[in-house]
Amino acid sequence: MHPSFRIAPPWFLVAVISLLLAPSAHALSVNGFVSDQGSGESIAYARVSITAEGVADAVPVGALSNAGGYYAISGLTPGAYTLVCQAFGYTTLRESLTLREAETLRRDLVLEPEPFTMEGVEVTATTEKKKEAEIQTGFAELSAKRLQRVPGAVEQDIIRSLQLLPGIQAASDVSSGLYIRGGGPDQTLILLDQIPLYNPTHAFGFLSTFNPDAIKDVTLYKGAYPSQYGGRLGSVLDVSNRDGNRNQFHGQGGMSVIAGKMTLEGPVRNGSWIASARRTYLDPMLDAVRTEENEIPDYYFYDLNARVNQSYGTSDNVILSGYRGRDDLYLALDEGSFVDINWGNMAGTAKWTHLFAPGVFGNFLVAASEYESITEVSFFETPITFSNRLLDVSAKADIDWRLGRDHELSAGLLGSHYDFSFKSRFNGVDQPGLDERPNALSAYVQDQWAFDPVTTLRPGLRVELFGSGGVSVEPRLSFSRLVSDKVRIKAGGGRYTQHLQLVTTEGFSGGDLWVPTDDSAEPGNSWQAVAGAEWEPSLKHSLSIETYYTRMRNLVQIDGTTSADAAGRTTEDLFFTGGKGWASGVELFAQQRTGPVTGWIGYTLGFSRRKWDEVNRGKVFPRSTTGGTTSRWCSTTSGRSGAMA
Repeated sequence: MHPSFRIAPPWFLVAVISLLLAPSAHALSVNGFVSDQGSGESIAYARVSITAEGVADAVPVGALSNAGGYYAISGLTPGAYTLVCQAFGYTTLRESLTLREAETLRRDLVLEPEPFTMEGVEVTATTEKKKEAEIQTGFAELSAKRLQRVPGAVEQDIIRSLQLLPGIQAASDVSSGLYIRGGGPDQTLILLDQIPLYNPTHAFGFLSTFNPDAIKDVTLYKGAYPSQYGGRLGSVLDVSNRDGNRNQFHGQGGMSVIAGKMTLEGPVRNGSWIASARRTYLDPMLDAVRTEENEIPDYYFYDLNARVNQSYGTSDNVILSGYRGRDDLYLALDEGSFVDINWGNMAGTAKWTHLFAPGVFGNFLVAASEYESITEVSFFETPITFSNRLLDVSAKADIDWRLGRDHELSAGLLGSHYDFSFKSRFNGVDQPGLDERPNALSAYVQDQWAFDPVTTLRPGLRVELFGSGGVSVEPRLSFSRLVSDKVRIKAGGGRYTQHLQLVTTEGFSGGDLWVPTDDSAEPGNSWQAVAGAEWEPSLKHSLSIETYYTRMRNLVQIDGTTSADAAGRTTEDLFFTGGKGWASGVELFAQQRTGPVTGWIGYTLGFSRRKWDEVNRGKVFPRSTTGGTTSRWCSTTSGRSGAMA
């Protein structure tokens, strides 16, 4: 029996937090949302700073807009100020404002897009520059505009673009799986609008399920990720869909070598909507060349993204979003023999964001994500069927509380129910399968504190309970310090736990199977440590170096000696358990961010090792696709692009 849990309803959380914050309702502060002038979409990670006018040597104070575009600056005194808002790809906004005694000023900021030139923008080493990339090690953030300039083989693809970064490799040239800093694809948490996707691939892993036209931005934590994320040993890929154009109806479409796509968007009431679709047109081409002599399969894939965004007053916003993607393959062999495979993801979420008070931002959502794969094979009229399914239904609540100009507290709660199912049938006879329905509960708290103008510390703690197992306690820490006007040092680390395991075929991602770790084995865990330095001689160029070390314990690997009709179906029966792993390396990364030619060069020297008593006579062996040296080069120009690995 698995433990049950209940999450407090949003109205209860609203009431409690509002009471706690009532004494600070009259604090002197400035807050609001940052948005795009053309589309009305929110802008994440914009820098907003305020400088007192008429004060000699006044030091700007500021904040960074969160994922929803919200910012808040508190702890101010009455007087005249200059407000400056900056975001990459937008014209710098400057406004004058006056704050009076006990005033809370709501100021929404609208930025005008501009070409990727940053001349004339002055950046000082103050708290306004404490963006996520400067605090967090192994962090990369790519906007939709930047992704559209990254080269692709037959389609622009997010995951293939990320494979050009140092520390990231693929299993092969035709794989979109992410092997990040010595970890496998199952050790990377992949989110779409905060919904986990468990097999986000098309075309047998050649492409990912992310349609670039529907994507707003992509956030990657290559290691030592913060406390708001959990459930994986290695890294996090967080993808956000676009909200849609709030100002006018707009449509766009296009065709690549293998697929056609269309995106429509526009305003609706006090918000926006967007719908995007993509489908291959290979099936009529394959039909045209198929004959009785050859064995060319019938194949297609499609994906659909939709999102509706509505604002209610100045403090509430509701978002409904959904995704569906599917691959279908049919191959006729000899008479009475065929292969029929279809697999795909379906996900949906309802999210409510609420501004409790200036500096207190809440995010609440319910979500469901399903992955399903069905394989039907017949050889000489002997049918074989395999099907696997994973359903994840979750409810989540997050609170960001800006305690002062240099202090931010975050906390959250996540509850999930999983439904794992694997069924097989041979020649009409059912075979032993898998049917598990565990629950999971996790909570985190994180404190980000800039205790002087050049130093930021972010400690965090995450606690997880999965199924009927014990509680996992996971401390996290990030540290950042500006040692000169152009050089910053960073460090981070923490403990991470993973209860879900992937049984993969490597060559065919559609047959991958997720299974939970049960009471017969300890869940996998890792300790990570990362340190690095970044040199920014100008806004145009940057050079960084990072070194990392990861120690993994309680790893599992599929036991290929287990017979299909074996009675046991526990983790201990299906896997080699108790494995150990190590990964270490150093990464160099140079960027040219602006100008007619932009791009980056990366180099990685990495090592990864694994050890099981039952494998390789108990000796340590290298993990495939994750060790050795790699180099990456990517450049983009106006209308042209190139890449090499």
